[in-house]
Amino acid sequence: MGKFDINWDQYAKLSRQAAAEGVVLLKNDNKAMPIRSEETVSVFGRIQLNYYKSGTGSGGMVNTKYVAGILDALKAHSNININNELVTIYENWVEEHPYNHGAGWAGEPWSQEEMPLTEETVTKAASISDIALVIIGRTAGEDKDNFAKKGSYLLTDLEENMIDMVCKVFRRVCVILNVGNIIDMKWVDKYNPSAVLYAWHGGQEGGNAVVDVLTGLVTPCGKLSDTIAYDIENYPSTPYYGDEKRNYYTEDIYVGYRYFETIAKDNVMYPFGFGLSYTSFAIENISFTTPTGLYTPENLGVIICEVKITNTGNVKGKEVLQVYTSAPQGSLGKPSRELKAFGKTSELAPGATFTSVLMSEIPCCLATLKFPI
Repeated sequence: MGKFDINWDQYAKLSRQAAAEGVVLLKNDNKAMPIRSEETVSVFGRIQLNYYKSGTGSGGMVNTKYVAGILDALKAHSNININNELVTIYENWVEEHPYNHGAGWAGEPWSQEEMPLTEETVTKAASISDIALVIIGRTAGEDKDNFAKKGSYLLTDLEENMIDMVCKVFRRVCVILNVGNIIDMKWVDKYNPSAVLYAWHGGQEGGNAVVDVLTGLVTPCGKLSDTIAYDIENYPSTPYYGDEKRNYYTEDIYVGYRYFETIAKDNVMYPFGFGLSYTSFAIENISFTTPTGLYTPENLGVIICEVKITNTGNVKGKEVLQVYTSAPQGSLGKPSRELKAFGKTSELAPGATFTSVLMSEIPCCLATLKFPI
């Protein structure tokens, strides 16, 4: 076998882009984000020093040359001022409360112990800062499924206290979720932070990717791949989760978002496919056609959707196009709508347009396309 030269810098650049474009912005009141040039930032949460690049198990045991955390990337940014006094407080505390790796396979806890905050610490940080970042971290993986417990799917008391105290004092607060899956989000309504984003586990370039989004170098374009309900009890699988003997698929064909779209829309806090941007887009449906204009045995059930999208905001950005179908109800029942095609635009400057052609297989020629969502 011949020798191959691997351009690690190219792979790192691609990893950084993928992680940044996967970030989902759920909330951004009064354009609190991105961070402006020369602003001073206070960072809360011990995960600023213990970034989760991945979950546990075989997938998390990948060797990496380095891992760029969120604080690392913020420090390296030339146009951001970090509240280093607060960083030192966390560094000293973490030295006395080191990262808990656990013991044995799947022994690592879902989350790490959080540092208690004092009103004095938070108030002093607010007096010299323009914005606060609060970072929450979770891991999961093989033999380490999340459960509806504090420190796992639910926030711990110290995490809730941290968000509460920071939101009461700072005018702008962005909560960053360095997690591998969705968690309970009731705290958003309770404490009302200015901005919330799911940063997920971004790999070795994850911290750099998050800061690309925080500073506006990358405009958020990620979309939720799951439905976030108001309460975990709203999911039909919850009563039977973790049964040692069997699984009960009580949702039948209404899996995931199909259940909420069909049966429980009022229980949805953030819907499947949701994600905000720093800019805005206008979508125009140009045409819905079959490959030949007529249904034939070869293209029965295939439809082509041509869409024009325009960046109507004042910053560059990408948008994800989503095509859903709604099929007629039969004797066996159908979900009220299903995702059939999706695609992402190229990066559009303000005022620029993009034409996308999406092809989808429709289970019934009488189905109705609903686009945009």
